[in-house]
Amino acid sequence: MRRVTLLLLNLMLINLYCMGQLKKISLNSDNPDIVWQVKLQAELPYTGQEISRPDFKMEKAVKGVVPGVVFTAYVEAGLVPDPNFGDHIHQVDETYYNRPFWYRTNFKLPANYKSGERLWLQFDNTNRYADFYVNGVKLSGTAGSTKDVSGHMLRTKYEISHLVKLGEENAVAVLITDADQKKTRHAKDPFGIVASPTYLSAASWDWMPYVPGRLAGITGHVSLNTTGDVTMEDPWVRSELESNDIAYLFVSTELKNSGDQAKEVMLSGVIQPGNIRFNKKVKIDANSSTKVYLSRAEVKEFILRKPKLWWPNGYGEPHLYTCTLSTTSDGQPSDQKEISFGIRKYEYQYVANKAGWPVLTFLINGQKIFLKGGNWGMSEYLLRCHGEEYEKKIKLHKDMNYNMIRLWTGTVTDDGFYTYCDRYGIMVWDDFWLYVAYNDVANDDDFKANALDKVKRLRNHPSIALWCGANETHPKSELDNYLRSIVALEDHNDRMYKSSSNQDGLSGSGWWGNQPPKHHFESSGSNLAWNDPAYPYGSDRGYGLRTEIGTATFPNYESVKEFIPADKLWPLPTDEQLEKEEDNVWNKHYFGKEASNASPIKYKQAVNTQFGESNNLEAFCEKAQYLNLEVMKGMYEAWNDKMWDDATGMLIWMSQSAYPSFVWQTYDYYYDATGAYWGAKQACEPLHIQWNASNNSVKAINTTAKDLHGAYVTAQVYNIAGKELPMYTATAKLDLPASNRKEAFRLKFNQGNLAFEKPAYASSEQGNGKSSFVTDGASASRWESNSTDQEWIYVDLEKSQKLETVRIKWEQAYASKYMLQVSHDAKNWKTVHQNENAKGGTEDIALNGVKARYVKVLATKRASDYGFSIFEIEVFGKEKQHIELSPLHFIKLQLKDSLGMVLSENLYWRNGEKDLDYTDLNALPPAQLTFELLELTVGESSKVRIKNAGTTVAFGNRLRLQDSHTGERILPVLFSDNYFTLLPGEEKIISLDDLKPVQLEHASLLWKQYGQAEQTMLQLGK
Repeated sequence: MRRVTLLLLNLMLINLYCMGQLKKISLNSDNPDIVWQVKLQAELPYTGQEISRPDFKMEKAVKGVVPGVVFTAYVEAGLVPDPNFGDHIHQVDETYYNRPFWYRTNFKLPANYKSGERLWLQFDNTNRYADFYVNGVKLSGTAGSTKDVSGHMLRTKYEISHLVKLGEENAVAVLITDADQKKTRHAKDPFGIVASPTYLSAASWDWMPYVPGRLAGITGHVSLNTTGDVTMEDPWVRSELESNDIAYLFVSTELKNSGDQAKEVMLSGVIQPGNIRFNKKVKIDANSSTKVYLSRAEVKEFILRKPKLWWPNGYGEPHLYTCTLSTTSDGQPSDQKEISFGIRKYEYQYVANKAGWPVLTFLINGQKIFLKGGNWGMSEYLLRCHGEEYEKKIKLHKDMNYNMIRLWTGTVTDDGFYTYCDRYGIMVWDDFWLYVAYNDVANDDDFKANALDKVKRLRNHPSIALWCGANETHPKSELDNYLRSIVALEDHNDRMYKSSSNQDGLSGSGWWGNQPPKHHFESSGSNLAWNDPAYPYGSDRGYGLRTEIGTATFPNYESVKEFIPADKLWPLPTDEQLEKEEDNVWNKHYFGKEASNASPIKYKQAVNTQFGESNNLEAFCEKAQYLNLEVMKGMYEAWNDKMWDDATGMLIWMSQSAYPSFVWQTYDYYYDATGAYWGAKQACEPLHIQWNASNNSVKAINTTAKDLHGAYVTAQVYNIAGKELPMYTATAKLDLPASNRKEAFRLKFNQGNLAFEKPAYASSEQGNGKSSFVTDGASASRWESNSTDQEWIYVDLEKSQKLETVRIKWEQAYASKYMLQVSHDAKNWKTVHQNENAKGGTEDIALNGVKARYVKVLATKRASDYGFSIFEIEVFGKEKQHIELSPLHFIKLQLKDSLGMVLSENLYWRNGEKDLDYTDLNALPPAQLTFELLELTVGESSKVRIKNAGTTVAFGNRLRLQDSHTGERILPVLFSDNYFTLLPGEEKIISLDDLKPVQLEHASLLWKQYGQAEQTMLQLGK
């Protein structure tokens, strides 16, 4: 026992000695001792050997930004106008930057650097080609070669001990060469796949502009690292779960001996928590390497009982372990690495849907996981996101209750992104650099080298849940097979490799334009509808696992002012301009032709028709937030509604903003949360209550790993005046299994409607447009006839009775001529109303007490090329729908636990007579809200109580923080709720989380009610 104790003590001392001797020196621009310079190669008639000499002077150079790109250096130096603003980036002469550039810096070794230590110069990423020099010596390739390092995901490391001088200046020079493709904005040659491996959107996409230089630069961290002769390469800690109570660990690493003598090496490690210590002696020949493996067969402590498991957000805590590995040789420290890892087990199942097609389902640690999240195109379009900037973005995703981010075409190459995903429980769907196109990569070997390095570099991250070969296509066989093989060999198939991002168990991509919630409840359609065979879409199939679906998303007015010139802020572009015009500033920020997939015309029309026309941009932006909220919430809730009954998850396109724009985002470029953010946050909450806008079903959703017992669901309906209407109240008690959903009840807005749920018969039915849909009380489902005139549909009221009113709710394919008929026997019909110039919409027809059992619509002429289509036929006697239910009303839902604690609350606005008409909201009077600061805690959670002290509905309350001294917005802010509605007498406690002292110093809380002026309500700072 004493011998073991001494051995452990010696290991601890060795580890401490290693940490004290081994050094890592940053050569990034944030090191005040390091100044990078950038200059065009064409302006430097010198060789790399000359430029990398310590005494070389790079005259009239631009200060470089590392990590960063060439173009950003010129932006930071003020040599080009702000590329975020207006059309500035489009005015830059891209040909200047689409050429090779030199990077150069000097450095001195620290005073405690000792002769004999090995010094390594490491670059984490360069793009697109790079050649490296130190102190007049070329490190890469051969003396005359160029483009030695190819790609954007390759780590490059050189041993430079023999080249550097202690106490003197040393120099590094790097020649960065841009991609060969798309040398001008309007060049016709392809970029994307051909230029891969690189950032595929660098030559523009429909959400970011063409970047001069196409993101060429030193794009990763640069460092100097000291070691002994023996170093560790790509250490890896794997875990396997026998069950959630027993885990096995495996540690492996390549050991490389760079010395000219054989070495006996002690590999030592400690894993925390658990204080698991281990070591192994290894002999390595001179100038060679060997792989070392340790398992439970050698280290019995690698059998973990009751391990702390890594869980995705909402299903548990993302527990992490740390393994510190060190090597010693000849009693001296040689190398040390620290690896963060998580213990978890990913599994995947294919479950057949109602059409017999497979649907991919994710499991982790034996628990089915319903995927909720979004796509990232880029972290930032000029690669200016690093370090803690990633934390801001990942925390916002956690706050939206997301559990997955898809890295579209692998456009994030920073380890920091994955580190924060690990920490906050966000799974990563990780693409490689291929997308749907008909071109091949320029060089297979370059692509393979980058792919291999990516897998080795990132495999310790528990957040990576899937490797994907290509976006919306399959890689060619050679690359597909290679990717599959390296995932098997280098990641042990611990994560699935999948060839395509939207096929083979997935339900396609899109659509990418706004649709009202009921559309998503009724239709799962997407771009695979044109495949052969076509993917089976419908109201009860085709939802599946959708990896892209999205909507245009206007930011808030305060953000729009940041990037649209003042003289262009109003009016908005006309429909014709949105469709055809290229050279306007709105299109440059993707509200127009460049982002036609986002349906900008439809988006503008939806805001104007649903919420009313605006006479200024501020009003339009405000209304747009409530469209954003409703549309985003509706998408996620439609998938929730079908959970495990075809649907297994949804990732929106996109969840974050890389460039100031009007499309595909939840928070905007400035971190201001749009209405879409709050729609996503609410719909994705782990325990959720929701309403189906199509069939009035109210369902409880559980996306956690725990069952919910004895829960209560309540629905209340309020008219626009804020009066509760008890006749529509519904309650239910239910048990809700883990990771599942259950219907509580259906709201009955058809009280007094004699046709509700009565039989209906039609002359024809087309597609999914059944005749029974006209009496189901759902505003979205509809009957659809054949595409001919002279079609009919009738309702059997099941007994003769006096009829006062018939209401017909036409879809857009209405009848321009029709007759309304009644009958006692469905054989002999009497015409009681005839319309020769019908306009569609909702029509109320007075019958004045006519007695009948059957009511028939005989459509004689179509107003379109389609068949006739009717949402609902409603029939009323004397007991017509209660007059207190205003056309526009509110639905409030609550889910409570068995003790009465509110777990979820949800509110909807609905027009029961004219679908999607919310213009009555514009007539609501100013509300009387009171604000009380309950708690103010720096760095934690501050709380404000807000109460509606008036008698009117306080619809659409937006909160924001502003610096009272500068007038600048304080962003980001994690509010617990926003854009919320308070009914008369209702109150809500809003928390503000993670506020830093500098944010609070002069912070004011501003409140804006929908349609009213903004007010300052509280001073939070001094």
